[in-house]
Amino acid sequence: MLRPTRSAWSLLITATACLLAIDSPLVVAADAVDYAKQIKPILAARCFRCHGATKQEGRLRLDTAAAIRVGGENGTAIVPGKSAASLLLKRVRAVDDSERMPPEGDRLPAEQIELLQRWIESGAAAPADEVPQKDPKAHWAFQTPRRSTVPKNDAARAGANPIDQFLSSTRTAKGLVALPVASKGTLLRRVFVDLIGIPPTADELREFVADDSSDAYEKIVDRLLTDSRYGERWARHWMDVWRYSDWDGYAAEVRESKPHIWRWRDWIVESLNTGKPYDRMLVEMLAADEVAPDDPDALRATGFLVRHWFRFNRNVWLDNAVEHTGKAFLGLTFNCAKCHDHMYDPLSQSEYFQLRAFFEPYDVRTDRLPGEPDRDKLGLVRAFDANAAQPTFLFVRGDEAQPVNDKPLPPALPSLFNIPTDIQPVALPAKAYYPGLQSFVQEEERQKARQQLARAEQDLATARTKLADAEKQATAKPADTPTVDALPTNAVIADDFKTARPELWNATKGKWGHRDGRLTQTDTETGMGTLVSKMPHPANFEATFRFKTTGGKMWKSVGLSFDAHDEANLHGIYLSAVAGGQKLQISHTSGGQTTYPNDGGLALPIELNRELELRVAVRDQLANISVNGALCLVYRFPTPRKAGGPLTLWTYDATAEFSRCVVIALPDDKLLRDNSPTAAEQQQAVAAIKSAPVKLDPETLLAESQQALRQAGRLQQAEQSNVRFVDAVIAADSAKFGITPVEGAKQKELAQAASRAEREHALALAEVQLGNAEQTLAKAKLSAKPGDAKTQKAVTDAEADLTKKQQPRDAATKALETVSDQYKGLSENYPTTSTGRRSTLARWIASRDNPLTARVAVNHIWMRHFGTPLVASVFDFGINGKEPTHPELLDWLAVEFMDSGWNQRHLHRLIVLSNAYRLTSSTPETSDLTKQNSAIDPENLTLWRFNSRRLEAEAVRDATLHVAGSLEHQPGGPDLDPNLGQTSGRRSLYFRSSKEKRMTFTSLFDGPNVSECYRRSESIAPQQALAMANSGLTLAQSRLVAGKLAERVLADSKHSDRAWLNSSPGRRAFASLAFEHLLNRQPTDAELTECETFLGEQSQSHAESSKLTRFKTSTTSGVPPSADATQRARENLLHVLFNHHEFVTVR
Repeated sequence: MLRPTRSAWSLLITATACLLAIDSPLVVAADAVDYAKQIKPILAARCFRCHGATKQEGRLRLDTAAAIRVGGENGTAIVPGKSAASLLLKRVRAVDDSERMPPEGDRLPAEQIELLQRWIESGAAAPADEVPQKDPKAHWAFQTPRRSTVPKNDAARAGANPIDQFLSSTRTAKGLVALPVASKGTLLRRVFVDLIGIPPTADELREFVADDSSDAYEKIVDRLLTDSRYGERWARHWMDVWRYSDWDGYAAEVRESKPHIWRWRDWIVESLNTGKPYDRMLVEMLAADEVAPDDPDALRATGFLVRHWFRFNRNVWLDNAVEHTGKAFLGLTFNCAKCHDHMYDPLSQSEYFQLRAFFEPYDVRTDRLPGEPDRDKLGLVRAFDANAAQPTFLFVRGDEAQPVNDKPLPPALPSLFNIPTDIQPVALPAKAYYPGLQSFVQEEERQKARQQLARAEQDLATARTKLADAEKQATAKPADTPTVDALPTNAVIADDFKTARPELWNATKGKWGHRDGRLTQTDTETGMGTLVSKMPHPANFEATFRFKTTGGKMWKSVGLSFDAHDEANLHGIYLSAVAGGQKLQISHTSGGQTTYPNDGGLALPIELNRELELRVAVRDQLANISVNGALCLVYRFPTPRKAGGPLTLWTYDATAEFSRCVVIALPDDKLLRDNSPTAAEQQQAVAAIKSAPVKLDPETLLAESQQALRQAGRLQQAEQSNVRFVDAVIAADSAKFGITPVEGAKQKELAQAASRAEREHALALAEVQLGNAEQTLAKAKLSAKPGDAKTQKAVTDAEADLTKKQQPRDAATKALETVSDQYKGLSENYPTTSTGRRSTLARWIASRDNPLTARVAVNHIWMRHFGTPLVASVFDFGINGKEPTHPELLDWLAVEFMDSGWNQRHLHRLIVLSNAYRLTSSTPETSDLTKQNSAIDPENLTLWRFNSRRLEAEAVRDATLHVAGSLEHQPGGPDLDPNLGQTSGRRSLYFRSSKEKRMTFTSLFDGPNVSECYRRSESIAPQQALAMANSGLTLAQSRLVAGKLAERVLADSKHSDRAWLNSSPGRRAFASLAFEHLLNRQPTDAELTECETFLGEQSQSHAESSKLTRFKTSTTSGVPPSADATQRARENLLHVLFNHHEFVTVR
């Protein structure tokens, strides 16, 4: 809501009231008020926004005392010496809210009103030379950068780097002398870490040190800039700036960002490695769907917009888009103009919402990719304009509950830049708005339909065979029934379950009983049914038991447990008939927590009422599991077993019948397989299960087989109709979109054919649903028992469901009576045009004429090389931001960046080849010069030395893995579980990073805040040292790298006897290589002596291990320590060096 124009008096009082509303009380002398110190600063902070150089409401300016006396539309606001006659005080003291100033916020306290009164009474004095506020539009950052003239000075030698010439002039003017260039080892480590995020190896260091050519360093830089790890390193930096976050939420509910946004991360890496210009990257991130709508690689870039998605409030979503587009690309705080005009920059509240209008129509969708029809599993998440007509309204005071609904705002660029907003809608190619037209979608849908038909036809043939078998069983004589093999006499446990054997078993849960010579468990209400043996099983054993799962609500799992000393600690193996997830699975329960290892499972076609024999052979930690005589799994338990204890047969959410259980001691001469079964062997297991007989009474089996055959026929017909439907849609689409040119009449004919095929398929599916209902009713009637309310209710429910399922069948039948050319395509249909708004905005941001974009990018790149930016307020280049420390250099670099084609590699090369980048951070030899310079420039703003800084969180972890040879160079892919960070060798970039889910290790080292991270913090906390000292990561890598370095030292020494490593020369050689490999320098003599002593003492200590203190809760690293005392000492030395401050520092 826009308030009506007030008189100059009210506007004056607003401003003056604002000046009094300061956060802390003013300290005022007893008799005088100092205008310059006490009044003017408050006016600047609270009043210039409406009454300064940018805006003069009521033609009133308050940026000088003279302007205050002149006043506005209604004359002067104050009468010097006469506060009672000054309307300013009347409005400040007004009780009526419509008259009171300031109009918003708390009333002014009495002491502030008194201060204003005293200033007026004392004559409202002010300096005579007071200067009015500068025009904000003249602010340095709003002017187009110009290539400044490079200074001529001592640095201006042939081929000199302009960066050094600018910095040298500044230093000379301040009386500063730069420190010397860093050592080759220090410089090599610095540039390796800066450009690819990992340190050099000892071999790379030696090679560089030995290269005396004048371009040795330049060759290294060029090599690193073409290394694929460059893209990974600098992608992480830009991901900070662009707020990358993997999806966040509770359980499976996505609340912020989106699944598959990792494709944007991969796009950033690839764009940097392929040299995509920075301006093009910006355009694609903001509007790839408009500038490259049919390029799935480019569409990944719109992850920048996807990142802002927020489930619960679209206004939060769009606010983030506006705010962080401004901060990331332009260095402007547009968000400060959401509730009112910007306090400092010439940006109005209306302009904020007009910027929002560029984003108003956009939404997020997930597109299908080749090879995976299920978009939720592996899709391309991207932005698109979903609603071009969606209006944008200004919110009064930024409150979304108070929109100005009668005045929708069009998209417009800020008037500050004086750029016309010319937006043209973008006509999209058909494949962009109708993905079903893509050839891979059509081909995959064809294949899918035919594969489903083939399965249906196979199932129909199987149903016919089963019916034939059921008919034979129904007419079979008792003599035809096969006999059951006898129980072995050498078994520890042997039971055919024909009768109860209380001496063998103890039923602890469930409803166990005997029926028709079988043991039954009929309870599904309590979840678990358990039958525990009274006899412990042997440590190495073979258990065989036969059963069939007869029912269950969902999981339908039946299995056995062993090593079951109690319910909280045991191993289990089971078969599950859960719909869509039938499988054989191993489980471990430890301390009450159960895990299901991925390598301990196998999908198998487990069905109800099919006779199965599960055989488990276990020796030590090795297990062989067979089903129906076919080997299915070879599994090695991850930790030693606590063998023995009872054997437990159990059901989970299942009813079952058991016919046999035999447990024997595994013969010593029986060999177990140590390698996994082949795919062919697993297929044999599948065949063995499918060929097992279904055990039902003959009459029930016959009735169910007849129903199953009818239903299989319906399914086959449904899949046939689906094949016809898919083919018809593809033909109609090809005609409709001009892929296959046809006449208009033919096009309509094809569309009508597709429409009819769709309705025929709908009818076939309705018939299948009706058939399912008929099967359910038939089973319910077969199971119904007179007087049993539960089974009778099942019949009633099934009858009601059958009636319900008849309605869609009838509706589908009637639908075939009509003729239509409307049909459902192979995918959703999206808008055929995009608004063109975001591409207009993107092109303006990425334009050479934009004064901010190149400067902001240069500042971010500079900061990540030197540790300090040229503009300290990295996301605020506005009036309230900091002035650049080297404005001419910043502008020269910005123009150079644009002239290079926005080439980031060019800018990196220019920076790291500068002398400023090569300077040492400090050395003992330069201590006097350091003191002298520090007295003049303590913050090193002139870069007279290099700034030491700690490695970023990801680089700490990656370097740890790299020096041990454990870092995997596998690029891209879905985000990884952060809990695997201690054991996985993947680069830290690829682990999930979101508000709730991120790696603990990197969080300790100030990893990125995914909400906003334009500049990372660098804290010093004891937890960081503890993480390096105690984490499983550093322990494991210490042991791995120690082994490799020991072998390297031995090979270099030409000694064949490993005992040499424990000699004084061997220890010193090992220590020297360890320093080279981890710290990229040679140890000092003192360090070398200390390391030699350490290795000797540690070797002796570990040789007398009985005297060492053992910690029960020590960290598990996954890599055990060496059993050799001298090697254990070397591992400990490497562990110490991982904890050296130089390992986590760029010097």
